[in-house]
Amino acid sequence: MERREDADELAVLGFTSDELHEMGLAEPATGDPEQLMDVYLRRSKKQEDVATLRGHLRDMVRWAKANNVSIRHVWLEQRSASKAHVRRDEFEAAKAAVLARRSLTLGVWKTDRLDRRGMGEVGSLLDELDRRRARLVSISEGLDSSKGGRMVFAILSERAREEAKDISLRVQIGLDSHRILGRAPGGKPPYGVRHVGDGKVGPDPAEYPTARAIADALLAGDAGTTISHRLTAEGATTRTGRHWSANAVSRMAQSPLWAGLVPYRERQTDEYGNPIDKWGWKAEPLLDAEGHPVSCGTGVVSVTEWYAIRTYFGSRTVAGTVGRHGVRSASKILTGIMRCHHCGVGMVSGGDSYRCRTRMEGGPAACLGVRTSAARVDWMVGEMWVTHVSALEPDDPVLSEIARRWLAYQDPERAERQRHVSAALDDAERRMTELEDAYFVHGRIKRDRYEKLASSLTDQIEGQRTELTELQRQSDLTPLLDGVLLAEAWEAAELVDKRMLLRCAIDALTLLPSTGQGDRRPIEDRLDVKWVSADA
Repeated sequence: MERREDADELAVLGFTSDELHEMGLAEPATGDPEQLMDVYLRRSKKQEDVATLRGHLRDMVRWAKANNVSIRHVWLEQRSASKAHVRRDEFEAAKAAVLARRSLTLGVWKTDRLDRRGMGEVGSLLDELDRRRARLVSISEGLDSSKGGRMVFAILSERAREEAKDISLRVQIGLDSHRILGRAPGGKPPYGVRHVGDGKVGPDPAEYPTARAIADALLAGDAGTTISHRLTAEGATTRTGRHWSANAVSRMAQSPLWAGLVPYRERQTDEYGNPIDKWGWKAEPLLDAEGHPVSCGTGVVSVTEWYAIRTYFGSRTVAGTVGRHGVRSASKILTGIMRCHHCGVGMVSGGDSYRCRTRMEGGPAACLGVRTSAARVDWMVGEMWVTHVSALEPDDPVLSEIARRWLAYQDPERAERQRHVSAALDDAERRMTELEDAYFVHGRIKRDRYEKLASSLTDQIEGQRTELTELQRQSDLTPLLDGVLLAEAWEAAELVDKRMLLRCAIDALTLLPSTGQGDRRPIEDRLDVKWVSADA
């Protein structure tokens, strides 16, 4: 028996083989697109029971039989339908299948199961379906977009949008109400602390001794770097098994949960000041109506000790510097590109040098580390890049690969379009193979129908191949073939462009260790470069 494409989705729903046979979902559906339907089922969370979804599918099977339509594919989604930043892959696949005319009916149990983002989203979908003479049906609401149900869809989609806002508000009020009563938020608490049940936290027996030692060192005035180096030398690691660093110590110690306090959560807004569905934790405790921090249990330190540690970190940071209010951007060309020979971790710039990040954070016990002057290695790598690329022949596939990477960086929209066209071409070729099997092997469709569909698919494939060829066409590579022009382009390039040009030609760059103080070898002897190859 031939296996259905959606066999895995049906298995998740828990139907037995007898039930699938009874519903007509045991074998692949056949027929013209007008006689086929794609079904979209959705639940917001994986933890929810699938019994309701089974009931939804049974209702849709009954509707399909009553309307002489066969269900071609059941698409099961386990995502929210109201969050704009959440990509729903199964929904997009169901929509793409109907827009590609594999079937001409997209069925949902109810409008709010389709989308909760309003008529702006549903309306554009209806426009696309209308252009292809396809339709959207809502089974429980008795709606069919091909029979004048568009206005009702508009009302119901806006109603679903308002319901999503109400649900979000009720959930948020409930969470805030629990926090003000002293319940810790979900997620992993900082090192040394664990959830003990009923929304409370307490010391973690396995981690508390190390965490308390860190607290005592901070209260004694030790710097985070000193503490992290000491812990690494003693063989202590973080919860994830990594070496301790000054940043790890700082983040852990400044979390309100480290003192058994409920952290304050702040909602983010868009560019117009409207609240969005993203939240950020601040290193501040939640305050009650009287201005006192809300406790949710016992941490590693007392509240008094925690405020003393916070004051200590504040005294060591200059307010208004980049490190306190933002992410410091790379100031050297090879930051993050060149790696340490010993640990393989990216090098970072410190002053006039490149240094091993692992050595900086964990000390000599974490990595022996390597170090070199930034100015001379930046200059030498630039010279090596110009010499290597300008020596390539015009027809060298390596040059084409370098150019492809650079063009993808310069024109990401074009690169993304190329990816989409390539995927669409693969899908069209797959459907052509299925069509030929259905006609030549299984004899499930008539000759005139096959010729019509084959002609349409052939035109589609040819058009996509033509567009893909145009997108893949190389631009003028003359600057990459002339050493003088290349050197001038390199000198004129901004820092971010130089870094990207290096990444286009270099797959790996490792700094080898020196022979000791006074090593007079040329810097190129300490650079292990793996250039991009044709099969990269």
